[in-house]
Amino acid sequence: MSDATNPHRIHVWYADGAGSPTIAPADAVELAGLDTAAPRTVTLGFTVDRHPWLDDLGRHESSSGEAATHARTVLAGYALHDGVNDGRIEPLPVRLSAVPAMIERDPPDVAVLSGVRRGGSLAFGRSVGWADVLARRARAVVVEIDTDDADLGGPEIEGPIVATIARPADGTGDVVMSRAADDVDLRIGELVRELLPDAPTLQFGPGGVGEGIASALDRPVRIWSGLVTDAMAGLHERGLLLAPAVAAYTWGGAPVRRLATDGMLRLASSTVTHDLTTLSAIPRFVGCNTALQVGLDGSVNVERIGDRVVAAVGGHPDFCVGASRSPGGLSIVALRSTTPSGESTVVRTVDVVSTARSDVDVVVTEHGVADLRGLSDRARGARLVEVAAPEHRSRLAGT
Repeated sequence: MSDATNPHRIHVWYADGAGSPTIAPADAVELAGLDTAAPRTVTLGFTVDRHPWLDDLGRHESSSGEAATHARTVLAGYALHDGVNDGRIEPLPVRLSAVPAMIERDPPDVAVLSGVRRGGSLAFGRSVGWADVLARRARAVVVEIDTDDADLGGPEIEGPIVATIARPADGTGDVVMSRAADDVDLRIGELVRELLPDAPTLQFGPGGVGEGIASALDRPVRIWSGLVTDAMAGLHERGLLLAPAVAAYTWGGAPVRRLATDGMLRLASSTVTHDLTTLSAIPRFVGCNTALQVGLDGSVNVERIGDRVVAAVGGHPDFCVGASRSPGGLSIVALRSTTPSGESTVVRTVDVVSTARSDVDVVVTEHGVADLRGLSDRARGARLVEVAAPEHRSRLAGT
């Protein structure tokens, strides 16, 4: 791949989250009044929309004469999975809380955002993430306006907006969906529920395990999370939200819109939602994260299995650290004990350490709870073997 630091390249950053911009990089560069023949570096994040132009990223000179593009992402997975694993999109090991500093160090030439109209202004639509920093620091901002999208109350877009373009009516595209909860996820959710303090502030994500936790909740909670889903929004409809849910991203439909309409959603920058000092100061903050692997020492892998990239560091270490330091809080890693192919997710050594063992308090699988607090590595391993799938326990224990 080309050198991303080459000063002659045009650096294009895309705001991330559901409803990300459909406009192709070449068109964004043209709208910004820059040289469309110049090579480009395109940086992406959390992307769930399969835009057609994603298939062209990372390919060198094409038959149409399009400039070579170096593509990279700070959040691999979802719609970027194929591009990352075939080598066209380069994944960067950056925790989400560090992305704003990355933008500050090397401001992009062009920022491409999604937004909605709010009177005479433009506001962020379904997500903010780090896009507010991106908008303020970019030399030129292009905003794709979704006239059909609801205004969820996000902050207004501030920055050098040089062009706006309407999102195509069919611009939603093919969206990668997260897995729904099944009986195993619901069992995990029940075990997590029993660990919660009174009136906790919770963080959890999308997917089966997250939905299992949301379904199991039976007492009032607060939400402070990277992402709000329909399952989380459903807590309000069940009378279980004590205050507006705070998040940097949303990924859902009518339940999320109703949450915003009822004044129970606060969309904020990731500089707020993922700030370690802020998280650590929230009383009874419980981070409920999942994983691909948990090592016998408690180390967590959320990124890859062997050479196959599945996801990214993201906000996992941010929330684990914050929860482990919170007064009365708890850092929980909840995962199914086996993969779809039957391999154990509790392993002797993880393929890559995404979150340090020192930032994990409790590990939950459908087979039980392993409380790791105050234990040595050897004792942690014994606890984790007890919650591994029964067919893998003797091998993990070395017997």
